[in-house]
Amino acid sequence: MKVIGINGSARKNGNTALIISKVFDELNKEGIECELIQLADYEILPCRGCFACKGRANCVFA
Repeated sequence: MKVIGINGSARKNGNTALIISKVFDELNKEGIECELIQLADYEILPCRGCFACKGRANCVFA
């Protein structure tokens, strides 16, 4: 069996990645192969991950 984790956070090594890593540690102990895909590695427009839009209806750069 193989598990794929997808981290959709704009912060590559933030709390979401840490939680996924802890889950993967337990799965690896059971012999389950894991792969992590971090969407922060990809350019997904228009989001820049700056969080300036927080509390607004849209992106401040759009």
